Amino acid sequence: MQAAPQAPGHPHAFWRMKRLREANGITLEALATRSGLTKSYLSKVERGVSVPSIASALKIADAFGCGIGTLFGADDAAPDITLVRRGERTPFNRRGQSSGHRYEAIALARSHGLFEAFVDHPPFEAPPGYKPAEHRGQEMIFALKGRVVVNFPHREVRLGPGDALLFSGHMPHVVLSQPPHPAEILVIVTADAQAAETPHHRNGAEPPAPARRARPTRA
Repeated sequence: MQAAPQAPGHPHAFWRMKRLREANGITLEALATRSGLTKSYLSKVERGVSVPSIASALKIADAFGCGIGTLFGADDAAPDITLVRRGERTPFNRRGQSSGHRYEAIALARSHGLFEAFVDHPPFEAPPGYKPAEHRGQEMIFALKGRVVVNFPHREVRLGPGDALLFSGHMPHVVLSQPPHPAEILVIVTADAQAAETPHHRNGAEPPAPARRARPTRA
């Protein structure tokens, strides 16, 4: 089994979650209400017992008003250019909530809450009890290798290498590889329209008030 992602010097990739929550004066109960996740599940994430799925991570980040990169301990002083080699992608491991997907995050430090990019290796079949993904913002899937099928409530879309699909993340969707070879896809999930228009609205901070126009004086 693939090891959970690690933050340097810390036992779990989401080690900053508790510190971020306490710094903003948010209780686990309040975070559960904001994110729609249970208090017990969030507690397990903070303690490193559970690693959240992409959908759950987005809900947690949305509750804080930040991007996934903040929860992963991304450096706010990141350089203007970020290079991520193939072997340097940050893996997402769904312990205790196996979906069959294998995720590799890209450029966590550069998204600034506006988008999340990752490589996904979808399974051939969804495991029993697997629920379709739903999340905020827009999603784009670009097929890199193999073939995939994206199932929506009333439609099925098949993609081959080089094909791209864009859709609202609020639509329930399931992505699966098609035989005979496992697929590899690039996925980009954007923030909702409000977050995209106000990138400074991070870590729960309120945006600055608009400047008042000075009234022209009469001569």
